[in-house]
Amino acid sequence: MARQVIAVDIDDVLAATAAEWVDYSNRQWGTTLSVEDYHEDWSVMWQVDRLEESRRANQLYEERFFSTYGPDASAEAVLKRLNRRYDLVIATSRVYKVHTETVEWLDKHFGGIFKDIHHSGIYDPVVEGPLPERGRHHLTKGQLMAQIGADYLIDDQPKHCLAAASAGIEAILFGDYGWNRRPRRLPPRVTRCHDWAAVEAYFAAR
Repeated sequence: MARQVIAVDIDDVLAATAAEWVDYSNRQWGTTLSVEDYHEDWSVMWQVDRLEESRRANQLYEERFFSTYGPDASAEAVLKRLNRRYDLVIATSRVYKVHTETVEWLDKHFGGIFKDIHHSGIYDPVVEGPLPERGRHHLTKGQLMAQIGADYLIDDQPKHCLAAASAGIEAILFGDYGWNRRPRRLPPRVTRCHDWAAVEAYFAAR
């Protein structure tokens, strides 16, 4: 019997992305951001136009900033235990140009745990990435979950969890962040887990 598949997001699920992002931004560009201010639309977070957003983003890519995030210290042990019962894969919206450092980061902090990494390509040009990843560009996480045959999604963004749930996939809304405290009332198939201990309890009960 085939094992069920859990798809796991990276940023602010496995990696301390927002905290390190705002720290870097405050030092590099003189912003006064906190984690509560973090927004996945960087121009909105920085309150700059798209040209300046692109300039800053390119600086981050050139400095390989995505390889510097610290991992969630509690995630590895839980994932290793889940790996006894489930197949684990990565499902990320990171741009494909940081694929190499993303793989290196996963190998360093979560080596041997994940069977594959999948990019939704939401922020990528359609032409980027080798096949079959190219065919997965501009998918919602729900569509991506359906393509890779995932049964569960663990993600910090409500929109991705709601998209997965609408596709019939069980979603865990991870963490306690300013951007994911709403909606308070979650629909069927979406369960809030504030940390990895809660994630482990969720699967232990199934």
